[in-house]
Amino acid sequence: MEFLGTSQTASYCGPKKACGFSALPPAVPAPVIQECYQPYYLPGYRYLNSWRPSLFYKIANAQTCMDEGATSRSPLRPPTILPALRSALFCRYTPHDWDRSNELQMRGAEASRLWASRLTGDSMRLMQDKDQLTRQMQEGTSRNLGQRLSDIGFWKSELGYELERLLKENHSLDTVKRRLECAAEELDCPLQVALECLYHREKRIGIDLVHDNVEKNLIREVDLLKCCQEQMRKLAQRIDIQMR
Repeated sequence: MEFLGTSQTASYCGPKKACGFSALPPAVPAPVIQECYQPYYLPGYRYLNSWRPSLFYKIANAQTCMDEGATSRSPLRPPTILPALRSALFCRYTPHDWDRSNELQMRGAEASRLWASRLTGDSMRLMQDKDQLTRQMQEGTSRNLGQRLSDIGFWKSELGYELERLLKENHSLDTVKRRLECAAEELDCPLQVALECLYHREKRIGIDLVHDNVEKNLIREVDLLKCCQEQMRKLAQRIDIQMR
């Protein structure tokens, strides 16, 4: 298992092989390097494995030579904590900060709960007031409507009674009108008789042409008959206009 923070090509990770300076290292074939591929990263692990090239590349095996002082030196130990994780340790919060944050959140939640309960109480009181006001207005409106209905029924009966009276009065007026017209027509006969009497009295000769009481009464009768006939006709016309 390779060390954290190291690669497979490090000199301290390979096997210990003796290599002298008397001859050059044997020639090795050219390393074959395969193409890299894009791996799948889990959330939060994209940059944690970027220092391990063995996950993404295939490197050809090559023999390395160890120098003479490599055995006398102590092996180097790579850092066990990544720099990003080491810097993250300085960003941690203390339990006091955590308790303070929780306390602030609890206070905010309690204030929100109190405000919500107060709003609920106000809403309930407002709903009750509006309900009571609506009931009072409904009772008043129902009472007014009932009184209005009774008034309408009373005035309807009064109108029916007055209409009946008007119909009777129109019928009586129509009867009176017909009677007046008949009476005006019946006055033509006496008027004609009086006019004939005056006409025959005008045929007198000489001393018989006397303006006596008979002639005066005949003239008065003719005037009276004409006046009555005219009044009857006018009254019949007024009745006709009133009946329309």
